[in-house]
Amino acid sequence: MSWIEEALGLDAQSAYGIATLPYAVGSRNRERPIVLVRIGDRALDLAEVSRALDHPHRDVFAQPSLNALMALGRQECGEVRAWVRTLLTDDTHRELVEQQLISVEEVELQLPFEVADYVDFYASEVHASNVGKIFRPDSPGLPPNWKHLPIGYHGRAGTVVVSGSDVVRPTGQRRPGADGVPPFGSSVTLDIECEVGFVVSGPTERGTRVSVREARDHFFGVVILNDWSARDIQAWEYVPLGPFLGKSFATSISAWVVPFEAFAEAEVDLPGQ
Repeated sequence: MSWIEEALGLDAQSAYGIATLPYAVGSRNRERPIVLVRIGDRALDLAEVSRALDHPHRDVFAQPSLNALMALGRQECGEVRAWVRTLLTDDTHRELVEQQLISVEEVELQLPFEVADYVDFYASEVHASNVGKIFRPDSPGLPPNWKHLPIGYHGRAGTVVVSGSDVVRPTGQRRPGADGVPPFGSSVTLDIECEVGFVVSGPTERGTRVSVREARDHFFGVVILNDWSARDIQAWEYVPLGPFLGKSFATSISAWVVPFEAFAEAEVDLPGQ
């Protein structure tokens, strides 16, 4: 057991133990936001620790988002994670680390990275079938192409917010009543969804492709995602082009981003491999 696990009463089953170490961006006392890493119920100020140790990426940890860290690429991000693990397991810099451990209750967390784009996919056959039955009652629930390729849509990146942010109930048209006129007003069937979001980084040139085997080089981490949906508005506008106002008003993501490396022990081969 490492010194930090013993000090914080953590074990191998701890959600925020040495095996996890998620990143976030936040501030305390309304100071400038910086990069944090979570261990137990504490957050380590990586900006201050890296500055004190003259770490080569100290400027990256002082940024108000994870974008600069994500841009380092898979290899360097792996080296950063290894350095953080060493800080928390080797007691060489224990005094410094203990000085920069903050209670997560004292941290004001913000959107962890700048969102350039995001795509929402049907990952579950059951979910895809159920949604199809709701919005396309006269057609097969599961589109035939779902078995062969991902079905998704581009969301509105500017409406991605950190978990806990206020969400305004959207206003729009709904399916017409007996008079054939679609009523207009606030959504009355607001829905929440618990989904997984993959944080992708690393630019590619336009016209180039990323193979399945290369995809790992672009996965930075994972967040929990709430794809807010105004089902009544969505039902009226959905066919034939797909979601628009019914799903573009807010998408919440967790403030803590779990590095993709943390899932290494849970990986399995792709079907047919």
